[in-house]
Parts: sequence; C-alpha cells; structure tokens
Amino acid sequence: MTSVIFGVRLNELRSVDQLRGVAIGFLDGDRVFRIFTPNPEILLHAREDPAYADLLRSADLALPDGTGVAIVQALRGRSVRRWPGVEIAAMLLRLAAERGETVAFVGGSPDVAERAAARWRALPGLKVVVAGAGVAVDEDGIARSMARPEDGEDETVEVIRSAAPTIVLVGLGAPKQERWIERHADAFPSVRIMIGVGGAFDMWAGSKRRAPRAFRALGLEWLWRLALEPRRLPRILRATVVFPVLALFDRAS
Repeated sequence: MTSVIFGVRLNELRSVDQLRGVAIGFLDGDRVFRIFTPNPEILLHAREDPAYADLLRSADLALPDGTGVAIVQALRGRSVRRWPGVEIAAMLLRLAAERGETVAFVGGSPDVAERAAARWRALPGLKVVVAGAGVAVDEDGIARSMARPEDGEDETVEVIRSAAPTIVLVGLGAPKQERWIERHADAFPSVRIMIGVGGAFDMWAGSKRRAPRAFRALGLEWLWRLALEPRRLPRILRATVVFPVLALFDRAS
C-alpha cells in the first residue's frame, strides 16, 4: 500500500518482518536500491523544492517517519507505522551480520561515526567501514584521518569502493544525505542498499539520547526532544501543527 503527501509517494509496511523481506530482496538484487524516510521536515522541504521532491520520488522504498505524518494519516482515516531511520538501519546491520556483509557509515562529526561503528562491530560476521567522517577504518582495522564528505568527497568514494560494502548508511541529515545518495547511487558496484539515517550515528555513539520506548510508542518523541532542546520548539510546531494543516489541504496529496 502507498499514500501520497505533497506529491511524494510513501510506502506503508506493517511489520519488521515485512521490511526484512524487502531488504533481502534488495540485497539479492543486481543494482543499488535507495531507501528514504520522509518526515514532516523533509516533506515540507519537498513542497518548496520541486527538484528535491523529484529526488524523493525516485526512492525504491520511502517509509514515513515522524508524528506529523502519523497525524495526517490518522485524519485521513488511515493507520500508518512510523519508520525512524535509526530503526531501519539497525535492522539492516543485523541482517548484514547474518549474511557476513560489509556496511559503510558515511558522515558524522569527528569520532562519532567511529564510536557508532565500534558498537556494531561487536556483532559476529559484521564488517563496518567508516568513511567521510573524522576517522576512517580500512579492512585491516587501521584507523586513519579522513575529511568530511563535503571537503573530501573523492577520497570518501575511494574508501567505500575499496571496502566493497553491500549497504551504505548516510548520516548527513536531510536534504544533504538524499542528495549525496543521488550523486553516488551508481558509484559503487558492490552496493545494493543506500539509506539516509539522519542522526543515527549520534544515537549509537551516545552523543544524543533517544526518547525512551514509552515515549516512542505513544508518538511523543517530539516532547522528549523538546525537553532536552527547548530551542527546537519552532521546528516541532512546524512538524506537528503547520505540516498536518498544509498536508491535509494540499491538492497533490
């Protein structure tokens, strides 16, 4: 099933098992598949930027994220499961470990991506290479200096090509991460899945605290974020009030 907001198609998967089946199909495919997780901020950006909307429409899988999207779907009489990028990425990493695959982390502030990768390397069978952050680790586990993607994009691409991952997690934040994926979708012969994961590296590294499970179950992650970062109030109001109103009356939806 699919729905549309601001002209952007959103897939509606109901369970982790269903998503896992789709991911396995992608990994067994013969090309790269792009996964995006449009949330209210991303969709509002798409509403104002036709080129970005076209980019989002090119996704092989676009899974809705954010309380604002859930509000809109509920008011339309539809129930929808929210798919935070950090949760999809965690599922992909576990799947990669089962299959003995390599995963590349792109982005993250210096040391954050490496700390996040170190956490996941504890999974037997999983190989993680860090590229385009403060530190890169090659296949022999040797750490070396690495530029940010925007400062050393060619070097980042070479690190990924050398590691030959099947999955690339891009944590540059929207819209940078989706645009990075668009530019490099055909640059890596080994890659089968590329996904934008927002702040996942920060959460895995412990730099940011994710909302407790009870808040997430009730769709109140925004309240947790507001308590930690009161300056986010304008963004939260835009996502939970402005976005639903615009989406409900948008003809392209």
